[in-house]
Amino acid sequence: MRTLQVDDVVIGQYKGHSKGGKTYPSYTDDPQVPNNSLTPTFAAAAMFIDNSRWDSVPFLLKAGKALHSKWYTKEIPNAYERLLLDAISGERRLFIRSDELDAAWALFTPVMKELEEKHVAPELYLYGSRGPVGAHYLAAKYNKRMSSTIYSPLLKFTLE
Repeated sequence: MRTLQVDDVVIGQYKGHSKGGKTYPSYTDDPQVPNNSLTPTFAAAAMFIDNSRWDSVPFLLKAGKALHSKWYTKEIPNAYERLLLDAISGERRLFIRSDELDAAWALFTPVMKELEEKHVAPELYLYGSRGPVGAHYLAAKYNKRMSSTIYSPLLKFTLE
């Protein structure tokens, strides 16, 4: 994997708003969170594998809280119920190993540290939206579109 660069990362934090008579909270509305918090609730990254097959092919990743979801709440508990049953029965293919987790942290920790040291403010995005606009610009930088597929990096499955 190529070293992740700050220019290939977008961080965000959700903000509150009102729509249709309903109020949606911001991250800093939580009494446990300081009003001036720079803690990201969203991250998008363009990553690259340095080999001949994947040369110059960006892998666009995104994860966040309070994002738009087209999934019914009933479907998500069903997916987690199946996942828990698989875990109880000893199915290991759906979960990452500790060495995979260590490798993931090794990729992301340096850029997270740099963002923190530089006091980079997260881009604000509306609660229930698709995330910060900057994530779409990041994808456009590589002539791609940011997908809305939900993927869990800790659990190897995709909800579609």
